[in-house]
Amino acid sequence: MRWNLGVAALASSWGFIWIIADHLSLGAISLVFWRIGLGALALGIGAVASGRRDLLRLGKTGRWTLLLGPGLALIWFCNFETMKLSSVAVGVLTAYTSPIFLALLAPLFLPERLSRAVLIFLPIALGGITLIAFGNEGGAHVRPLAIVVGVGGAVVLAFLVIIQKHIVREVNPIGLSFWIDVFALVALAAVLPFAGRVLPSASEFGFLAILGVIFTAVSGLIWLTLLRHVTAQAMGFLSYLEPVSASLLAWLILGQKLGLAVAAGGALVLAAGLIVILAEPAESAVGEVAGLPQGGDQAPTLVGAIDD
Repeated sequence: MRWNLGVAALASSWGFIWIIADHLSLGAISLVFWRIGLGALALGIGAVASGRRDLLRLGKTGRWTLLLGPGLALIWFCNFETMKLSSVAVGVLTAYTSPIFLALLAPLFLPERLSRAVLIFLPIALGGITLIAFGNEGGAHVRPLAIVVGVGGAVVLAFLVIIQKHIVREVNPIGLSFWIDVFALVALAAVLPFAGRVLPSASEFGFLAILGVIFTAVSGLIWLTLLRHVTAQAMGFLSYLEPVSASLLAWLILGQKLGLAVAAGGALVLAAGLIVILAEPAESAVGEVAGLPQGGDQAPTLVGAIDD
């Protein structure tokens, strides 16, 4: 249970990202670029300063960062583009369909059993997210293209989590995080000329440093560490605590109205999340520490063909 609690705490901390982003006037692409760039810089400096450059080596699975890095950039692009095509509400709602795809795909590609707890309480949590999304905005203009782009990003995220889950035991999390950020940065550099203002002001740089060092470098390492001990299905499900945290922090810090719909949606997500934290077994309990599902080793793999 302690590992599930760790994921819940990490996802809840991500609510501060929205508060910081709300304070900054940089465009979305510029924010993401600086966040990833400062995160990669922090990891690189940390490894060099400690005399452990070897921590930045990835080994044979390092080639997967060629997908993970640009994939991360693509996910964020899909989220922002969905908001541009429709609204923040639709962006949030479609982005958080990813746990649904993880619940369906993880048992097919990972040595995980279909989680009954996630399967039962996922619709409840999704209902809570719906209330939060539309309660915060009071309605939204839904366009078919926005739904396609948003759900497409959610599907990409599900596959990236599955790939990370496959290789996280075989690589150093510092090196994996560093090179994911580097390749995401390269992908973002291609669209940076269309980002508007790129250079932050002196007052903005401190907040960007917090986003990059704490909520990208450190947070990414914690995520990969927890991924070794928690099922992919539970990781996806407990990420629903992020928008709940963001709504509560916006109420407490920014003075934004919480609203009955947001409060009710948050209560649903928190209740469903608490049950999953208590009911979902640790990875070792489902036989995954040894890398095998209980009852055999026939689960298909996404990365086996390349690693062989």
